[in-house]
Amino acid sequence: MLKRSKEHLFILTAMLCSFFISMDYAIVRPVSNALFITDYGVNFFPYAWLLSIPLNLLLVGLYNKYLPKLGCLKTYLILAIAVICINCTCAIWIHKVPFLSFFLYIWKDAYIMLIFQQVWSLIHINVSMERAKYLYGFFFGIGGLGSLLGSLFPSFLAVKIGSESLLYITLPLYVFLSLLYVVMLKQSKQADFFPLEKKQGLETVLHGLKLIASSRVLIFISLAVVFMQVISTLVDYQFNTFLEGLVTEKDLRTQYSGRIQTIGQTFTTAMQFLGTYFLVRFFGVKRLHVGIPMLLCIMSIFCFLFPAFGMITLTFVILKTFDFSLFSIIKEMLYIPLNSDQKFRAKAFIDVFLYRFAKAFASLIILSLQAVLSTSLLPVLNATIVFIFTIWIAVAMYQLKETDLSYSMGSVK
Repeated sequence: MLKRSKEHLFILTAMLCSFFISMDYAIVRPVSNALFITDYGVNFFPYAWLLSIPLNLLLVGLYNKYLPKLGCLKTYLILAIAVICINCTCAIWIHKVPFLSFFLYIWKDAYIMLIFQQVWSLIHINVSMERAKYLYGFFFGIGGLGSLLGSLFPSFLAVKIGSESLLYITLPLYVFLSLLYVVMLKQSKQADFFPLEKKQGLETVLHGLKLIASSRVLIFISLAVVFMQVISTLVDYQFNTFLEGLVTEKDLRTQYSGRIQTIGQTFTTAMQFLGTYFLVRFFGVKRLHVGIPMLLCIMSIFCFLFPAFGMITLTFVILKTFDFSLFSIIKEMLYIPLNSDQKFRAKAFIDVFLYRFAKAFASLIILSLQAVLSTSLLPVLNATIVFIFTIWIAVAMYQLKETDLSYSMGSVK
């Protein structure tokens, strides 16, 4: 009975952690986006994505190096304190130091991935594959409710109190989150320290690459992440290009982004709670990994044929819905049978560095097209997105044919 109550408490606190992390991101994301566009403009996005690579490489290296030495709790607390200090500093000084809007834009994606990494690595260790089929949807669904609640702040308060002031909300959210993380860690099946081999210097990053190269499942996850994030970044650029031209005032832009995010998060949460469990049971993980890019490719074709702001916005919302719900859930399920080193270090490399690498690659595509094309950039970008989807579908079909994703034997090859 005691063991069962600890398991239930672990699940509850993990869900609440997901709630507060997602709530914070739903506030910070539209704020950082609007501030960046105001200070630098949409055309500077590709440079920010490129410069995010060294920051993320540094963070992944530090994370993989010090996690075995410090343990989960101390590593988390250092991250949480850094998030609070940096976000509150930006709230105070960002209107005087424009560079902070640039830094906040690339910082927010890096820290959210590392914080989620801390939570999800523990979830993978404590939740069996059988229970994951229905619990993972709830983990993401509770996070979706957090995002939905968080998106209301920029939607209705940005114009009244100013975009920068919303960054102060990080402080109370991360205080609650830290208390929940401590409780969750105490209920974990394993202790604060995990049997991870210590690595030094560049080896901490190269070790993540070696882990990925040695596992077909990690290779498949890496490819899926890169394809999804490249396409997501290109669609994001399209959406923000229209947004910059049609909504010119900073706080109104924050408000509009927040409201679009609220609409998208409503669909995402519904999918997380209601759709994912039945889709996974009915279609299976393999078919869904092929079906998702097929469906999104169809949407991109419609966007290519009807390139209006309404269609771009619809494509943007649907893509984000699948990215943060079904795609993320079936991706996370693939980590369950892997060992602790793969769940912590390889996952950190994929979730932090490869996400940013994909954005950097997308930025090179945009900059190349900008250099070649003076007009018709968006239609060509749409055609590029459809082409990338086609490659993703082909790669997914081949990889899944060659990769054993059977969990009945308790291992993945």
